[in-house]
Amino acid sequence: MIRIKAVDSQNISAVCALTYGGDAVPAPDGRLCCNAISIAQSRFDPELHPNAIYSGSVPVGFFMYKRSETQADTAVIRRFMLGGKHRERGLEEKALEHVLKGLKLQGVKKVLITAGAAREDAAELFLSLGFRPAGEGGCDGLCYELEM
Repeated sequence: MIRIKAVDSQNISAVCALTYGGDAVPAPDGRLCCNAISIAQSRFDPELHPNAIYSGSVPVGFFMYKRSETQADTAVIRRFMLGGKHRERGLEEKALEHVLKGLKLQGVKKVLITAGAAREDAAELFLSLGFRPAGEGGCDGLCYELEM
């Protein structure tokens, strides 16, 4: 069972320990993405919302979205990742579906998400869930858009 929980004092260490493919292994787009940096960024930008992704009681991933008060119907998923040892279990699609359902319940009508140029697997995942390519506007890398 997938569930989402805000990053807090109880789960921050476990979320920061999650890496894409093990210690200091870069994501497929070549970047080293650190959940701790994303969480730190959220402390300086109130529009950023960091969350842990759980499978049962085990933290397996992290996502952070940006949502402004002036455009509350739009969310930009800035980070979405599952830890390397959880990626092969088929949780990525279930986790993203759960994230999207949660955003929809919050009144979000449009979601933007980014895939690095080397992330063919991410692009396939986004397209399979109904996202469509949206060019490079508003995102770092290739942007995908979903009208909910």
